[in-house]
Amino acid sequence: MENKRKIRAIEVMKDILILLLAASALWLAAQTSLVPPLRGLLREEGRQTSPGQSQGVDRGAGALPLAMAVNLPTASPDALTEGTEGTRCGLRYDQAACHELFQRVAGPLVETLSSAGEPEAVSRRQWERALTDTLGVYMDFQGQIPMPVLMGWLSGEDTRLTATVRRMVLTVWEDGVDLYYRDEEDGGYYRCRSEVADPFSLAEALSGLTDNGAFYAFESELYRDLDPDTLLLAETPAPAAYAAANPMSAGQETLQALVQDLGFSLNSTSFYSTDEQVARSGDDSVRLSDRGTAQYQFEGRKGAGLFPIQSQGETGDLFNSVETCRQIALSALGTRCGEARLYLISARTGGEGLEIDFGYSLNGIPVLTEGGRAARFLVAEGGIVQFSLYLRSYTTAGTGAPILPARQAAAAVRARGLKGRELLLTYSDTGGDSLSAGWSVRDNGEG
Repeated sequence: MENKRKIRAIEVMKDILILLLAASALWLAAQTSLVPPLRGLLREEGRQTSPGQSQGVDRGAGALPLAMAVNLPTASPDALTEGTEGTRCGLRYDQAACHELFQRVAGPLVETLSSAGEPEAVSRRQWERALTDTLGVYMDFQGQIPMPVLMGWLSGEDTRLTATVRRMVLTVWEDGVDLYYRDEEDGGYYRCRSEVADPFSLAEALSGLTDNGAFYAFESELYRDLDPDTLLLAETPAPAAYAAANPMSAGQETLQALVQDLGFSLNSTSFYSTDEQVARSGDDSVRLSDRGTAQYQFEGRKGAGLFPIQSQGETGDLFNSVETCRQIALSALGTRCGEARLYLISARTGGEGLEIDFGYSLNGIPVLTEGGRAARFLVAEGGIVQFSLYLRSYTTAGTGAPILPARQAAAAVRARGLKGRELLLTYSDTGGDSLSAGWSVRDNGEG
C-alpha cells in the first residue's frame, strides 16, 4: 500500500514538472523577438493589432523579393564555393516560387545580417563574380528597402547597416557567408563578411534546384545595352490577364467601412458629400473620390492624430514608420485589392518629412497605376500627417496576350536609345477594366 502511494506521488510530481516545463517553453517563445516577424514574413499573415478593426489579409509581408536567382555549385563536394558558369536557376514573374525559395533562405539571411562585419567597397567585377562564380542566392526586392527596415522585418532587431538596397546576394565561402549589395543611395557595391553564419546551412537551403537557363544581361552580347544586372529567363513568360475594378464605387457605405478599417470610431465621425465623399473625426479626415482615391489629412497638432509613430531611436523610428504605414495600407487595401500584393517602393526623406511609397504587384509583376503607386504616406514630427490610397481590385481573367520575346524587346530598347535601362514586365492600370502585361524599361540610375 505504501509503495502504491509513493508511485502515485511520483507520477503526480512528473505531471507537475511537465506542466511547468510546458509553461516555461511558452514563456520563452513569447519573449523571443524573432518569432513574430518571421511568422508574418513567411506565412503572410494579416495584421493582428490596431490601427483599424478588420484584420485583413497581409499581402505585402515586406521583405519578400519579386525575383530571385540561385547560382548552382559544381558536383564536387570539395568545391563548395565554386560555381559552374551558366548554371543558374532564376525565378521571376512567379510569386509562389519566389515565396517558397525565400522561406528556405530567410534563416541564413537573418544569421548573416545579424553577424555581418563592416561593409567594404568592392568593384563591379567583384559584384559580377558574386552573381555568377560562387554558390549563392540573388534577391531582387524591386523596391528600395533601407537596411534597418529589412532587418526589422526579418528579426525585429536593429542593425548598424544603413544602406538602402534593392539587390542583394548571399554567397558561401570557406568559413562563412558573404553579403553583397548595391547601395541605391550612392550606386556603389559593398561586401559584408560573416564568420558566424553557416555556409553549409545556406548550401542546404539551395539544394535540389536545377538549371533553367536564367542569365544576367552582362553575360550576353545580345543584351549589352540593358542594365547589366537585368535578370532574364530562357523562356518567354506568359503572364495572366487581369480584370480591374474600383472597389469603392458604392459611395458612403464603402467610405464608412474604409474609415472603420483605418481606425476611425463611427460614433464620433461625421459623413457628408461635396464633389467627393468625406469622413471627418476631429482633426482627422478622409476624402474619397469617384475613381477610388482616398486622401487622409491630419490638420491638428503634429504627432497627435490618429496615427502616431512610436519613437525608438533613429533606425527604430524608420522601421516603425515604414511598418506602421504598411499596416495602415494593408488595413485599407489588403481585403480590397483582390489578387494583388503590396511591396515597398521607397522610403525617402523629403522637404516635408519622410515619404513612404507602396506599389501593387500581380504574381511578381509591378502594376503601374495612374499615380505610379498604390499608396503614399507622409510622416512628420512623430506621426502620419497625410496619405493617399489608390484602391483597386484585381482578378485573374485568363491568359494574357502573347509577350514579345526578350531579345526583340531588348532590340527595341536599343533602337530607342534607352541604353542602360532595365527591361521588365509591368501591368499598366489607367483606370480601365482589364490589364495585360507588357515590357517596360526602368532607369535604375534615378530609381
